[in-house]
Amino acid sequence: AKYIHSRDETFQTVDWLKAALAEDTENFPILKRVEGNLKTGMQILDRIKTAIDTKPFLVAARLGIRERIHLQPTFNALAQDLLSLVRAQKKIEEDSPATQRRGRERNRQLLIAAFAVNTALAFLFVLMFNKGITSRLNTLVDNTKRMKSGEKLNSQLSGADEIASLDAVFHEMAFTLRLKEELLKESEQRVRAIIEKVPIGLLIVDEIGAVEFSNPTLDSMFAVSEGALVGRSLASLFARPAAVSEEDFATQIKDKATGKIHELQSLRSDGEIFPVEFSITDFDNQDGKRVLGIVLDVSERQEIQRMRQAFVSMVSHELRTPLTAVSGFLALLEMGAFGELPTTVTEQAGRAEANVGRLMKLITDLLDLEKMDSGTLNVSKSSSEFGEILRSTDEASRTFAESKGIRLQIEPEDAGVESEIYVDADRIVQVLVNLISNAVKFSPPQGLVTVSHKLEGDTLEMRVTDQGRGVPAKYRDVIFERFQQVEAADAKQKGGTGLGLAICKTIVEQHNGTIAVDSEEGKGSTFWFRIQVTR
Repeated sequence: AKYIHSRDETFQTVDWLKAALAEDTENFPILKRVEGNLKTGMQILDRIKTAIDTKPFLVAARLGIRERIHLQPTFNALAQDLLSLVRAQKKIEEDSPATQRRGRERNRQLLIAAFAVNTALAFLFVLMFNKGITSRLNTLVDNTKRMKSGEKLNSQLSGADEIASLDAVFHEMAFTLRLKEELLKESEQRVRAIIEKVPIGLLIVDEIGAVEFSNPTLDSMFAVSEGALVGRSLASLFARPAAVSEEDFATQIKDKATGKIHELQSLRSDGEIFPVEFSITDFDNQDGKRVLGIVLDVSERQEIQRMRQAFVSMVSHELRTPLTAVSGFLALLEMGAFGELPTTVTEQAGRAEANVGRLMKLITDLLDLEKMDSGTLNVSKSSSEFGEILRSTDEASRTFAESKGIRLQIEPEDAGVESEIYVDADRIVQVLVNLISNAVKFSPPQGLVTVSHKLEGDTLEMRVTDQGRGVPAKYRDVIFERFQQVEAADAKQKGGTGLGLAICKTIVEQHNGTIAVDSEEGKGSTFWFRIQVTR
């Protein structure tokens, strides 16, 4: 509207000047040129205004710059002609006062015309840039609102100005934020899936001791519908002694279960009591201090333990005792205590005694395995004669080695080891006999098994070396695990249960030691262990 008003006022002024200078043959042609240049300039300005009103900012700006190149010569000519009219008018004013008055009036009109043209030009360029900046700033503001509401942003502004740079940074920030939100959402979904599917009961307890959250596993464990545990006190989930108040019971649970596993009896919705392992961890969130509880139903585990203990008890009392009697009878039979027997009978009695011995060894290993699992395979250390340990090992191993045609060489006591060491002598003999037995089994006929020892500080190293087939590299780390043998046929051909080395490992570790094997396939093996032998 201001532009139209300025343009119309300019042409009205020109019309007035034309009427005033109609008889001025010298200046009227100049005024005609002024009128023509004004029309040309206004046409250019009209095109610029149309572009501002209808086209994007950058397109309108580029068009305005091009049109300004065409407008400049017209504007210069217009300014020159207006200046010529003003100078001519000043000369006339010098001739008479009346003419001066009329001249001042015409000068005023000329100045008005020039000012109107300048105003139109200035207004157009201000309008062009102001409209573009306002529009682009509005885009930024709208993008801010869109990002806040999670909507898609407007297209990124083009150009190389500060607003375009700011919009580019804004889009990059929005993209990064959206990416992080998506990653966070995916992470939350994974955590939620884990919480819902993990076979362990999880609960969160608030500051007053009430359950705030429980996962489906915990709800199923307590035989309640989803969310039914929310609001209940933590102490109400467990069987409380009658003499203990709920408040004191809750304190006891927290003291015993924080950072460690505590065994408790829990209550299902139908009143059934079942055993659980419970532990808690404190953490903070935006709502304050919270407690994360982990509940594991150990009913099945305890039932398995009960069955295993019953089996071990049966093996120990119902099998071991009669097998001992059978072994003694066969030994007497083989020795001829019941009269002279045919050679074939004596040989069969010897084989039977050997089989009974293997069964008794299996029973002993099973009993030791049970002690390992229950944590009761303990060592009883005392001052022990190292020479006696070596002699006991020799006595327990030599007969077996000779029966297999294997030479057994045990390094004598005086090889740099103190006569007294602080160990569980019986358990160390058990380890050595087991290692020698394995070495004999896998040695070639007429092979040699050696036992050596070395003391460094308070550490004793024992080494049992054979000339057997060796242990493949892939088995060297797992051979000390229970039921592990190098080849599946070994148990049938060589005998053994795959428990001996696992038991050896447990005994050595309880002496603060380590056990391992050095071997090269086809060139034998050396099983060694190091233990602490001082108090």
